[in-house]
Amino acid sequence: MIARPGRARARALLAGLASLLALSGVGASCSGTRSEPAAPSAVAEARLPRTDLRLVVATDLLGYLEPCGCTSRPLGGIDRMAAQLAALRQDGVPTVFVAAGGLFFDGMAHGEGDAAAAQEIWKAETIADVLSGLQLAAAVPGPLDLRFGVETLDALRARARFPLLGMGVALAVPAADGAASTERPLAGHVVVPVGRVRVGLIGVTDLAGEQGLPAGVTQPGFALEAVEAEARAARAEGASVVLVLAGAPRRTSRRIATSVPGVDFVVQGGLDETTPHPPVGDEGAVVLNAAHHGTGVLVVDLALGDGASPGVAESARWADASVWTRTVERDRLVADLERQRARIAGWERDRSVSAADLDARRAELRRHEERLAAVLRAPDLGGRAFDARFVELPQTAPRDAATSAVLERYFQRVNEHNREAFASRLPVPPAEGRPHFVGSEACGGCHADALSWWRTTLHGHAYRTLQERHREFNLSCVGCHVTGYEQPGGSTVSHVGALADVGCENCHGPGSLHLVDPEGAAVNVRRDAPEEVCARCHTPEHSDRFDYAVYRRMMIAPGHGAPAAGGAPEGAATTGR
Repeated sequence: MIARPGRARARALLAGLASLLALSGVGASCSGTRSEPAAPSAVAEARLPRTDLRLVVATDLLGYLEPCGCTSRPLGGIDRMAAQLAALRQDGVPTVFVAAGGLFFDGMAHGEGDAAAAQEIWKAETIADVLSGLQLAAAVPGPLDLRFGVETLDALRARARFPLLGMGVALAVPAADGAASTERPLAGHVVVPVGRVRVGLIGVTDLAGEQGLPAGVTQPGFALEAVEAEARAARAEGASVVLVLAGAPRRTSRRIATSVPGVDFVVQGGLDETTPHPPVGDEGAVVLNAAHHGTGVLVVDLALGDGASPGVAESARWADASVWTRTVERDRLVADLERQRARIAGWERDRSVSAADLDARRAELRRHEERLAAVLRAPDLGGRAFDARFVELPQTAPRDAATSAVLERYFQRVNEHNREAFASRLPVPPAEGRPHFVGSEACGGCHADALSWWRTTLHGHAYRTLQERHREFNLSCVGCHVTGYEQPGGSTVSHVGALADVGCENCHGPGSLHLVDPEGAAVNVRRDAPEEVCARCHTPEHSDRFDYAVYRRMMIAPGHGAPAAGGAPEGAATTGR
């Protein structure tokens, strides 16, 4: 499925477009007499004269193998990415696949020690293996890729069959025999043959996280001159197209794009954003972004013009043929025109506004209308041009069977390992006099209707969804599918028992004291779950439609905040608290 960001908003604005378009035969004049507005015009499609090269871009993968599955519309999955790449390569267009931004790890903490780290390191190795099989041409790491130290990143670099680039970056890797560390620099650039075109790839990354550069990493300060030197070297090696893969702040990528000659495209990683950005190339190189977590890939088809010949360093600007880019620009202009027309209408009624000021504003409005008319037209594609589109990877997208099998082996390996590695991980006992968790079934003696209703909910079989997919011992998953996870007197990854599923006590608090004396002074359960309790698991990443007020209303059911089936009033013994 090809997503055109801004399309839904565009449809909402098209109804008002006819009244905003003027001049060039596309709308009404602002001279005081209004003609019947023309029908709104769509952005005209432009076809490249040919496709000499295809770029496929991923940014900020951040260790994601597959979507969580708890969102309203899960996107991504490295097996879906593999299938999409295979489909893109079927037409024979020379294709280069690149990645920028964090690659192997995210920032989720699972505890200390080798047992907790194993799951994440194995995942990173799986990513290295899969991306190697997908013929990734090069990537740049991000700060989180050093989460487990320089030795781990260096081992991943050795395992991968693609270069990790990082201009000026060096890793000081301790020797196995205890001798002095060996400094291993990351390459500044590589030039790869793609069909009859040679593509130069330059790596620019900022590995200083919130705490600065980690131990064992050296990196000089950023300098545009160094990027220019790498670009010249790539051109000298015959590169017809030069890309900078940037895992750096937005301002750094923008400076490269606007100030470094010899660079055609800057792939912007390091943003970690959910929405892809359309290409930006008004000043110099074109900046590309493909969102995060592998929710899709950015596909950029290139017509190189005379620059298709090996070694030719084309200096002309790139023409953007993308409907996506011009649709976003159209929407922006339409919104601006709406605001301008509203202001002018107000000034026309205000006798204190001079005629000269009104004429100036009307002239400005006409310039915007002319710009809008130009955006609607297909651009001239006589020289170098590109057509970019973001291809989402929804649940319905095909999956590559071989890659899916690799993922399943990883998840089973993690499950079996964690089952044994954490077998002795017991919950912390509660402090003396404090309650512990007893499980939802223990609540049914007094709250039968509430328990019956809970069993029908997604919360009531949350743990089973993990068991069915070999994830019940996965440290990334289990905490939101059980009750009282890692809380005093609660559950752990290996000790669940009666606390399987998202039970009553996750919302109402541990119930041991309430079970012993429901009406006594020691009653500790709460009637309502505060929003912060729900938000521990209902994060934007895992529960994109979560709205506390809406979800709370959904939790009010007969016997659970509402009169029970038999008509007992809320608050009686059979109702939930």
